[in-house]
Amino acid sequence: MKLLVLCPRFPYPLEKGDKLRIYHQLRQLSKEHEIYLIALTDEDISPNHYKEVENIVSSLKVFTFKTHRRGISLWKSVLSRMPFQVAFYYSSTIRKQVAQIALEFQPDHVYCQLTRMAEYAKRLPFPKTLDYMDAFGVGMERRADVVSFPTSLIYKLEANRMKRYESTIFKHFDHHTVISQQDRLHINTPDQEKIRVVPNGIDTEFFQPMSIQKVFDIGFVGNMGYPPNVDAAEFLIHTLKPILSQNLRYQIAGARPDKRVKLLAGKNVTVTGWIDDVRTAYASCKVFVAPLWSGTGQQNKILEAMAMGIPCVTSSAVNNAIGASHKKEILVADTKEEFKICVDKLLNDPTFYMELSKNALTFVQDKYSWKESVEILNELFESR
Repeated sequence: MKLLVLCPRFPYPLEKGDKLRIYHQLRQLSKEHEIYLIALTDEDISPNHYKEVENIVSSLKVFTFKTHRRGISLWKSVLSRMPFQVAFYYSSTIRKQVAQIALEFQPDHVYCQLTRMAEYAKRLPFPKTLDYMDAFGVGMERRADVVSFPTSLIYKLEANRMKRYESTIFKHFDHHTVISQQDRLHINTPDQEKIRVVPNGIDTEFFQPMSIQKVFDIGFVGNMGYPPNVDAAEFLIHTLKPILSQNLRYQIAGARPDKRVKLLAGKNVTVTGWIDDVRTAYASCKVFVAPLWSGTGQQNKILEAMAMGIPCVTSSAVNNAIGASHKKEILVADTKEEFKICVDKLLNDPTFYMELSKNALTFVQDKYSWKESVEILNELFESR
């Protein structure tokens, strides 16, 4: 089958959740299909990163966005009803070129990653699948509740626009997918039952327990420029650290650390920035703590840590999308007091620590497979 795949970012390196999702989906899909990948970027792509993706697709076209063009698109969207993040990725010139590529390639199916790319796909005369991935409208709504005025007004406006757009774009696609049941319930459409849940997988041959020294007691890993991750890091250091044992050592690791994250570095707190092998960031910590509330989707960082046998403590909102059992495969906390109890339990009860570690590893191995996840996509594509 010939697949035309559209994604809003070049899918490598894997420092963001949407990149990780599409990269592993492409790896699996390329085993059975001829893939023409179209990706957008506003950054220079290193030859090694380009080659990494080029090796797993049949054809590759990258469109580069100039900063001033994105600024113009955003200004135009102020007076329209288009969500800002859709406008940020949209160019009428690129849309025409995408349409021309599609007509020449004649795909059997078009796979569009995220509503950000829906404007490029919706008019194409071929069977189409839209991967919402997360419920972005609700994600914006949650962020509006945790940021200060006047930023909160912008998030509320974007939340309303995105929820409306998620609903209206639905009719332009034959099939629809989302990352979790929780996110499916938040997509604003009366046809929620038609949206298929396609969870992420974990490469358990790559993410597996490593025998290295536990330099840190508590760790957190993620894209540290992403607002919910920034909020989580600040909660970890400003709110949780003062009520835990003062000898504990903390590591915050991940690409593009926001200036607020960099300011957290200090006594017993290490902020690393990008790490070439993210597994070392997980493996060097005894406990992975992720106090996340405002994000949506499925948190890959939790699954990766669990696959490496690192016990995890996170919020119920995060675990609802993962489906692990509290006190058996994961620990769930929603207040600073609950986080303290969970962390203290793991650091002071070696038997419980080892049991949770073993169960977490088994849980991920049994439930999260890229091969099985992509089989759902194959079924949709073949049904036309």
